[in-house]
Amino acid sequence: MDFDVREMLVETIERYLDRFCRDNELDPVWGEPIVGFGDARSPRFQELRTVVHPEHYLPEDILPGATTVVSYYLPFTKDVARSNISGDLASPEFAYTVALTNSIAMELADEVATDIRAYDYEAEVPDGSRIEGDIVSRWSQRHVAHICGMGTWGINNMLITSSGSCGRFFSVVTNLDVEPDPVPEVERCSFRRDGSCGVCMQKCRVHAITPGGFDRWACDRNGDAARARYGGLNVCSKCIVGMPCSFRDPSR
Repeated sequence: MDFDVREMLVETIERYLDRFCRDNELDPVWGEPIVGFGDARSPRFQELRTVVHPEHYLPEDILPGATTVVSYYLPFTKDVARSNISGDLASPEFAYTVALTNSIAMELADEVATDIRAYDYEAEVPDGSRIEGDIVSRWSQRHVAHICGMGTWGINNMLITSSGSCGRFFSVVTNLDVEPDPVPEVERCSFRRDGSCGVCMQKCRVHAITPGGFDRWACDRNGDAARARYGGLNVCSKCIVGMPCSFRDPSR
């Protein structure tokens, strides 16, 4: 393609978010988005059927003939993150931001896909719903983002991007012809790199994060109180606020 696809998609996302906040008279709760590209034919996607779940979708399941997966990251603002540092439950401001982000996810993805189609390429939005009887998704946005070169894993099971880990990932599958981004080789999590930090382990009150790994079931059970308070919304995120990796790559 004879233009910067990444820049075009960042502009698409920013334009949508600006318009959404303006039309709804809202103060922005998202920072500058990041976009990454993955090779839809990479064997790493097949590996997700072992790493995540046997029923995890492949890009080909979303769009036959797919060549590229576009992953994008919406960081929350520092004010939103700071509101969630104290207390046992997620702050109302943080829960509101998560709920708001969830509410716009499909419309924003459709806009990204529409702008790709405008250049005569195909694009489809994956279904990221949970697998029945489990707490994992058929399309794990964080695992997909990792394959798209967006970051490395923290000990808290969050992906650390160049702008940190306090935000949300989404994606679109396409036959767009674009060079994939390499998966980062340098470990960004300080604990994984050299055993330092571990602040997220100290912050998790249910001990779902330990040196031995991440207990997703303990983390999910911890969301019961939040679901009761916030209308079924499972939100905690204490392990991604007030951290050295909240808004930056600690390896730099």
